[in-house]
Amino acid sequence: IMVVLGNPPYSGHSANRSYEEVEVIRQTPGKLTKTGVTAVARKSIIRQKNFIGTLLDDYYQVDGKPLGERNPKWLQDDYVKFIRFGQWRIDQTGYGVLAYVTNHGYIDNPTFRGMRQQLMKAFTDIYILNLHGNSKKKERTPEGGADENVFDIQQGVAIGVFVKNTLNPPADGSAQVHYADLWGKRAEKYAALGQLSLDSVSWETFTPQAPFYLFSPQNLDLKGEYDRGWRIADIMPKTLLGSNSHRDDFAIAFDKNTAQSRINDLANTLLDDVWIREKYGLKDNRDWKLNNARSKVTSVTQPFQCLYRPFDTRFMLYGDYAFDYPRQEINDHLLYPNFALISTKQTKEDFSVFATNNPVGQHKLATPYDGSYVSPLYLYPDPKNPQLTNISDWQTEKDGRIPNLSRVFVKAFAEKLGLAFLSDGKGDLTTTFAPEDIFHYAYAVFHSRDYRSRYAEFLKIDFPRLPLTSDKALFAQLCGIGEKLVNYHLMRGAEGWKLITRYDVKGTHQVEAKHPSYKPQNTTDGLMPETTNGRVYINKTQYFDGVQQSVWEFKVGGYQVLEKWLKDRRGRTLTGDEIEHYQQIVVALTETIRLMDVIDKTVTFPMA
Repeated sequence: IMVVLGNPPYSGHSANRSYEEVEVIRQTPGKLTKTGVTAVARKSIIRQKNFIGTLLDDYYQVDGKPLGERNPKWLQDDYVKFIRFGQWRIDQTGYGVLAYVTNHGYIDNPTFRGMRQQLMKAFTDIYILNLHGNSKKKERTPEGGADENVFDIQQGVAIGVFVKNTLNPPADGSAQVHYADLWGKRAEKYAALGQLSLDSVSWETFTPQAPFYLFSPQNLDLKGEYDRGWRIADIMPKTLLGSNSHRDDFAIAFDKNTAQSRINDLANTLLDDVWIREKYGLKDNRDWKLNNARSKVTSVTQPFQCLYRPFDTRFMLYGDYAFDYPRQEINDHLLYPNFALISTKQTKEDFSVFATNNPVGQHKLATPYDGSYVSPLYLYPDPKNPQLTNISDWQTEKDGRIPNLSRVFVKAFAEKLGLAFLSDGKGDLTTTFAPEDIFHYAYAVFHSRDYRSRYAEFLKIDFPRLPLTSDKALFAQLCGIGEKLVNYHLMRGAEGWKLITRYDVKGTHQVEAKHPSYKPQNTTDGLMPETTNGRVYINKTQYFDGVQQSVWEFKVGGYQVLEKWLKDRRGRTLTGDEIEHYQQIVVALTETIRLMDVIDKTVTFPMA
């Protein structure tokens, strides 16, 4: 029996190229002479797919169509190439076993759906023992205990055993997948692996289904319930990945003056490129060149306020003179009165959404590791091209804006609610509803803990889906709660909020190394139940007092908000505005937790 066995390298920056650089000579037209045009031989270097690059083409297709992924780079990971090579080698014999210990990302990441489908076609049975241990995603056991990696690395791993049995071939693409998890500490995993065999593992056997062909089991009844909702990208057609600079230390600044100074340096023709590169540590790449960037900057170029992290507003050098991918086709609409929903398409982290009324200065806003997508509520005409985008034929309203909403979705929701749709602003919620009502309703639903836990496995693999209600009273309630949440997250009216924390100790106001740190202070007055408040220290002596532990630990996606905001400011001296802003964040998070409790008491799933 042919057996391909191993522990191939895991590296997104593959050392095993999928192409070869080949020198070719082309005959191109030269000078015009009396006898005609002379031919000139010119040398050039082109890339041609090599053996493994050609084999990998199969993984970029699913159901006979291209994947359609904006950035399928993880299919070039070394371990993927080794799996494809092993698959090819087994095919040469006609039967055999491929057994690898690899990165476990291919099990359920949507980018690998074509790979999974091809493996199902190539093998009879597929055994996946997921060893987890992904510290990047802070994996925990189902009981909440510690989960360690068997190799003491950050990337989670899995054992995959792929069996091709020609004596019992499956129907095309109907291979059986046998799945099991192994959680716990490293020593516990070693002990279990030393005793287990394929026959003794408690496998869950299933046949993966379209469109993702996941190698981990799903609750199909629950999936059917979830799939009745509407994908955010289908509700709001103008949805794109957030911006990415690859040089945030330069493209993003904490204050406007610093950002403007950087722009002025770019525009100053007396400063040469070498000086600017050394001052700011700038390097050219495929998508950005310093000399080209400087040609786009003038004396009137201005920075813009942007959302960089949850509750963290900074200033961005706005445009492709600083960003590889500025996403101006999204951000331009956020230069005007607007809202945008920030969500994930796929993530290993806890599901999260957030709102912004500013351009976004980062593509990892809802989670630290996975890309966040931005869906503006309104679309504005381009001053250079007054014709509006062709995704909608809505009648324009004030300022020429139109709602970034699918007519098919709006029609379906209007019929379900029995309300007429207005294409701008808010409705009265008794006879009419409008774009901002939809936005607020969705924001409330997506902040339901029940929604997040009930549909957790599906929220990791695609855009969130919005269930629709026919209950007008419930719709109105959720619109009201969602509007409050949006206002807290946009910090609207924050200057009038009553602060619930204190910052009284005098000092340098500098966020020092190894800070922030949280120290609980248990208090009780003998009448009320004991509460856990605490102090958030920014250095050895100064702290924000009166921060509830639940608020300190509250996360938006993978970001622990209060910790992250201060951690990003290590070495900085906080201004008075920043000190007040931090205390306002505490208020916003406290109210978020309270409103999430209200939502859980208001709505149940599935929705009627």
